[in-house]
Amino acid sequence: MIDVHTHPVQVAELLRDDPALVRAVREVFGLFMPPQPLETFLLHLDEAGIDRAVLLPIDCTTAHGVTIVSNEQVAALVERCPRFIGFASVDPNLPDAPATLEHAAQEYGLRGVKLDPALQQFAIDDPQRAFPVYARAEELGLPLLIHCGMSWAPKGRSALANPLALEAVVQAFPRLRIIIAHLGWPWVNEAAMLAFRYPTVYLDTSVLFSGTPTESLRQALQTSIGIDALDRSLSRQIVFGSNYPRVDPKRAAWAVEALGLRPKLQQRIFHDNAAALLGLGGGEA
Repeated sequence: MIDVHTHPVQVAELLRDDPALVRAVREVFGLFMPPQPLETFLLHLDEAGIDRAVLLPIDCTTAHGVTIVSNEQVAALVERCPRFIGFASVDPNLPDAPATLEHAAQEYGLRGVKLDPALQQFAIDDPQRAFPVYARAEELGLPLLIHCGMSWAPKGRSALANPLALEAVVQAFPRLRIIIAHLGWPWVNEAAMLAFRYPTVYLDTSVLFSGTPTESLRQALQTSIGIDALDRSLSRQIVFGSNYPRVDPKRAAWAVEALGLRPKLQQRIFHDNAAALLGLGGGEA
């Protein structure tokens, strides 16, 4: 199983050595849980049956004067534990963002880019600020995981994260593979429309807006999109994401299992689609 959506914001070893990160996690990201050893993170993955996990930083330098875990910290965790797959984050509001992304990919070996327009406060379809980042990611062959929909962060602006703005991006960068986080909730139909229309658009399952992950995912996939439509048209474009530590990975996995999908579709969601997307081998092309 591959989890494409985790945030290493609770790792005690990082927080202990970086007091600025403590403030960033609490005041900007909005997570108030006590820090836990890296080993606890790995135990959560073990309990959920997750073999590999993507680590996502967020560079909020311009908007909030912080990075919510840096690219360097992600690279250090990946070096320490080969189960992790590191993504980079850059601030599109900074002119050197494309160069920073290239450095993170070439020097640190980070394998994708994470952006959060709600928290980083930029327009998804801004041709001056955001498009140069997308262009560099496309050149480097890096997938983009982008926050869409409601932001749980206290300083997040959800209006900036409507997935419909991605259509201009998809058309301008047809080789850029884009993962829409959280199924874009509450704009699930809009996110699904993009995936139906464009084969380079993926959806991750890390949706939680009320109740349990099982209830939220059932409403988003079963009620809004429909399991039959998912199976017929999007079976290769859905990837598993938990949004750890906001959501327990075990409960996120249970939410997918509770949908009662045919075994082949569940296998694609839990492993094959992400493996192919990330170039890990063992996934379907």
